[in-house]
Amino acid sequence: MKQIIPSECHLRVYVTAKQEVVEFFDNAIHMQYRHTFSYGESMIQLLENWQKDDEAILQETYEYLKERERVGEENMGEWNEILFRFQHVHNPFLYLLVMQLAPLLLKSFYNIDPSIVTDFRDELDKVRADAHTLLFDCLSPETEDIYRRYWEIWKRTPMRLPSVRTELLPARTRAAFNGWISPAENTDPEYLYSTEQQMVMAEVCYPKSVQELYVFLKSTYLRRAIRFKRCQLCGKLFAATGGDRTEYCSREYEKGKTCRDVGAARVYQKKLLGNPITRAYNRAYKTHNARIRYGTMTREEFNAWTAEAKKHRDACQNGEISLEAFEAWLKT
Repeated sequence: MKQIIPSECHLRVYVTAKQEVVEFFDNAIHMQYRHTFSYGESMIQLLENWQKDDEAILQETYEYLKERERVGEENMGEWNEILFRFQHVHNPFLYLLVMQLAPLLLKSFYNIDPSIVTDFRDELDKVRADAHTLLFDCLSPETEDIYRRYWEIWKRTPMRLPSVRTELLPARTRAAFNGWISPAENTDPEYLYSTEQQMVMAEVCYPKSVQELYVFLKSTYLRRAIRFKRCQLCGKLFAATGGDRTEYCSREYEKGKTCRDVGAARVYQKKLLGNPITRAYNRAYKTHNARIRYGTMTREEFNAWTAEAKKHRDACQNGEISLEAFEAWLKT
């Protein structure tokens, strides 16, 4: 079985007007893994479901290295399976462990200290604690002044970004491109210019550690004043930008509909049901519509009644007739 080991790999992360884009490159074999996230989703992946998803693959990697150290030989099939799982994780921070392991695996398959995984886990725990404060305190909708709050919490911890460059990028990366791409999709400025693609200039991070990636995202969220809320439908965190007052996220809730779609419809329906005039009209509408099915009213008669009922409903809404008068007319 052929051993699959990323080599000469690096991580590239940037944030466009609507997306967070994470690209993992293996330059040796010209493979690229790309994942696009909505605003804030990279940090949310770090905070939510980590015990279920992240811990499982970290523990598998630790046990693999520990067993290999004990017996003095590698299990290529097991390692390939672990690497395959890394290629499909949603938390972009985990790609940094692959970057750390790659050069060590190329040099030696027998002398890698399993503590590299536990040290990496400690790094994740450290930034996860800071991220919890960032999302639930500093960038909470209840925080009146983000920057004053930032100073109060982190005034003795300056943010340093040694791995950031300013580059021309594609204005939008389609989510359909997620996955391994060979050869890597060309996103250099010359190619984008020659193919007349829309470009933007943005900061690009090439992190070498968990801390560097975290600080880059943290800085971006603070500068753009992103607020993090709990979706009132699915209960998951989401980022609200530009004064967005919605209480629902854009994740798919049911087939073809997002939480925002379903939530807005429910709010509208609740608003309608809270109006006694609308309730009276809807009740009468259903009663008359049923008469068509029972054959006691024709479609033409129903349409004529509906037009007249709407006039009376609007008159009631405008205060021209009372609710009692409207309900009495509906019963005639």
